[in-house]
Amino acid sequence: MIRTKNFSVITLGCSKNTVDSELLIASLIDKGYRYSDNILDSSFIIINTCGFIKPAINQSLETIKNVVKTIKDNKVNSKVIVSGCLVSRYKNKIVDDLKDVDAFYDTNSFFQIPFDVEKIRSGKKIFSVSQYTPDYSSKLSKFVSTGYYSYVKIAEGCNHTCSFCAIPLIRGKYKSRTIEDIVSEVKKLVNIGIKEVILVSQDTSFYGYDIYKKLSLDRLLYSLSELDGDFWIRLLYLYPTTLNKSALNVIGQSPKIVKYIDIPLQHVSSNVLKAMRRPGNKDFYKDMIYQIRNIIPDVVIRSTFIVGHPMEEEEDFLELMEFLKEVKIERAGFFKYYREKNTPSYSLPQVDYKTKRKRYSMVTSLQDRILKEWSLKQIGKVFKTLITEENEDYYVGRAYFDAPEVDSSIKISKNKKKKILVGQFYDIQITGFEEYDFYGSCVS
Repeated sequence: MIRTKNFSVITLGCSKNTVDSELLIASLIDKGYRYSDNILDSSFIIINTCGFIKPAINQSLETIKNVVKTIKDNKVNSKVIVSGCLVSRYKNKIVDDLKDVDAFYDTNSFFQIPFDVEKIRSGKKIFSVSQYTPDYSSKLSKFVSTGYYSYVKIAEGCNHTCSFCAIPLIRGKYKSRTIEDIVSEVKKLVNIGIKEVILVSQDTSFYGYDIYKKLSLDRLLYSLSELDGDFWIRLLYLYPTTLNKSALNVIGQSPKIVKYIDIPLQHVSSNVLKAMRRPGNKDFYKDMIYQIRNIIPDVVIRSTFIVGHPMEEEEDFLELMEFLKEVKIERAGFFKYYREKNTPSYSLPQVDYKTKRKRYSMVTSLQDRILKEWSLKQIGKVFKTLITEENEDYYVGRAYFDAPEVDSSIKISKNKKKKILVGQFYDIQITGFEEYDFYGSCVS
């Protein structure tokens, strides 16, 4: 049964989309609406979409169609609102393709939804796009949907022109928030009990250049490290040529910042990097990784790579394999290249799917061996761990080397003599490792 003030939000895609959804939810709550996980008792349902690559686009379209079918099958008169990257990328085309959707908002206009809800509920069809980047001010209310960690978007957009990526077309040019505004938001989050603040943007190490005329991630991190409270700071989506030594020094010296560097490299072959329109080469990346490990003891590095990008020959792929064998990045994810329209890579000579699949299988098998070798070395060590949930048989937690949603977790055995609280830090000794998860016991 529909409750007229209830609404649901379905979020697809990356952590930056999560931030958008959380701000939108809070804005609607401020206007008197009630957030619900059940689409069948909601008078309107917002689907915040991803439009980055083909699988994400397909997931977004499938989700929209499933929601429409569900409310029709159950004879529920709910309104369906689609927002986010899919609208920004395909604009009027999806209006023609998705005739059962009641309103569309792009990544720049989604903040308008709370002001338009009653118009939509009364039957008005809306298509809203804007050329202006939304204001991610700390003055806005925020609904935290992720438990004891929270993503903080420090900038929007991207100035890079990687040939495979549609993000600049979707999100526009890079625009930083001020240090003072970000600090204000983090203070609020820590005050309500958030234990891990995760800084995100399309290029986190480029932070501040647009407003301070120099790379300013170091200044931001120093300011955040000075805040009171027992909490972690994690950084995602650093860029190899904008991550400088000054920022690395702050990361290495601050006890609040986890020693975890997430830096997507995408490839190491000069031939492929040139086709990708990305800087660097194998030797540059080797030196960079050496510098990171020299400045930040016990650092864990995470990266992502694309296999089968146009112009990737067998020798280019083998160069990537040899690089991984040598540097042994602790955390690495791999993607088969997807051909995206309106990107420069689309018109380059393509690698056939069978070859991409074979290379993907080879490189992921190699990384599994590298991960297992590193993981086994952690057995017996003790790590500060954030407890994130409790099951019937064990607790679940994450150490500094585990980013939420992408890395592993630690399953912690229960002890009747020791009560562990979810949302708190404890010293956990690693007792075992299986596939992608650790096992541990509490020692504090």
